[in-house]
Amino acid sequence: MLNAETALLLLLLIASLVGMGARRFNLPYTVALVLAGTGLGFLHFDSLDALRLTPELLMAGFLPALLFEAAYHVDYARFKKLAPAVLLLALPGVLLAVALTAFGSYLAFRALGVDGFSLAHGFLFGSMIAATDPISVLALFKTMGVTKRLYLLVEGESLLNDGVAVVVFIIVAAVVGVETGHGHPPHLDGVSEIVVYGIKTFGWMAIGGSVIGGMVGGAVSLLTRNIDDKLLETALTVVTAYGSFLLAEHFHASGVLSTVVAGVVLGSFGSRFGMSVRTRVAVVDFWEFMAFFSNTFVFLLVGLELDIPELAAASGLVAVAFLVVVGARAVTVYSLMPLTRLLKGEAFPKIWSHVLVWGGLRGSLSMVLVMSLPVDFPGRRLLLVLIFGVVSVSLVLQALTMKPLLVRLGLSSKKEVRLSYERARGQVWMAHAALEDIGKRGETLDPDIRSRFEQRFTTLLERGRAAAREAAGDQLDAERLDEAALHLISVQEEALRKAQEEGVVSEEAAESLLEELAAEREHLIHHGVGHAEPQG
Repeated sequence: MLNAETALLLLLLIASLVGMGARRFNLPYTVALVLAGTGLGFLHFDSLDALRLTPELLMAGFLPALLFEAAYHVDYARFKKLAPAVLLLALPGVLLAVALTAFGSYLAFRALGVDGFSLAHGFLFGSMIAATDPISVLALFKTMGVTKRLYLLVEGESLLNDGVAVVVFIIVAAVVGVETGHGHPPHLDGVSEIVVYGIKTFGWMAIGGSVIGGMVGGAVSLLTRNIDDKLLETALTVVTAYGSFLLAEHFHASGVLSTVVAGVVLGSFGSRFGMSVRTRVAVVDFWEFMAFFSNTFVFLLVGLELDIPELAAASGLVAVAFLVVVGARAVTVYSLMPLTRLLKGEAFPKIWSHVLVWGGLRGSLSMVLVMSLPVDFPGRRLLLVLIFGVVSVSLVLQALTMKPLLVRLGLSSKKEVRLSYERARGQVWMAHAALEDIGKRGETLDPDIRSRFEQRFTTLLERGRAAAREAAGDQLDAERLDEAALHLISVQEEALRKAQEEGVVSEEAAESLLEELAAEREHLIHHGVGHAEPQG
């Protein structure tokens, strides 16, 4: 058996190979993780037994990183316009979905003669599977040119319903008598006591967690304003993510909502208020890796915990549970989305509801919650199999069929438009490569010939960018539209660092120029090449 450190490195190697395979076969990374986790569970490597999932590792180790990374990227100015719909889906929507899933799964399994699955197990299952995790769907939205409003709606709902689902899970677990780390479960007699307890607990955990997260995010935002060091400020974001979670949990409030609010405050306000542009770029890169790391280990380590023959034997129950979850999601979305007009929110096309239903994938948070159940809890094994099975089917089936659905609904860019866009991007890359080669040949070219070629390919480069902007319209994501321009910025940064190492440019001058390049990159990401402004 390997020691824990070696086993950790082995899992990182496996994760890297999974990522390479996902890129090679054009699979969403989360889908590849599910397949890899299932493979590990099937092969059952004894050498990896040194690594074991614990509720503490999952809740306090991986969960804050996943939540903070998602919350930090939320654009609050855009998000607040969609707030009525998001709040409707994340608050009453989660409660309705939990109830429908609980009763639906209980009645279905009772009809099938499944022993040991009570209504209490149904509510635990419903609360654990309620949170959506549409990472692969959002990535697909970017590549297919789906409108930004739909992207933000799906992202915003997922972010908030994570926190609400965890609060509901803790309340359900307390009512059932399961210890979840929020104090000893109270003894409750009758429906009235359960309702009062649920309302009080929900209010305290939601409001308390949000206030604590806001205070931590605000305090760190003020602190970063007095610091200009990207390493120190990145470290402070780690303190924000994990500190807000642990502080809220200490007061038996919602650590999930605390981390989400802290991430939104620091990402939407603190980063603009107290961080330099280069620091913001460094923070984004760091948390992108942290989310990758956390998602990877949740899926792979859960796979190690599973008995795959047991999962295969329960495939029929998993299929029934999946249909119940999707059915509950459909009832929730189709009944609540028309109500957004009553809340004076934005009007949404009806076909978006189809995307919300099928795009409500389940993910790592559900597995974190089921692993937090006590080992000796009756029915834990069945719930573990059901949760992992439903999450696996969701991530594979729904993620891989989302693209045809978007095409059928007419929500992706038209093929001829996308072809024009891809051709334009190709022209940009070809022109850039030609200019780069001209620059390398330097004095070997006649000055007049060199000037003529530079003028020719510079014109082609500008035409390609203009054609890409025209073909893209308003539907393609800024990051994808500006890929070529962002690549050129990276080339300039690399050249500048090399010049600094060789003493051609002083450290002070290099830092100034790098700051300008970082500002240009951030401007391109947020506003697009069509609005890019030359720096310096």
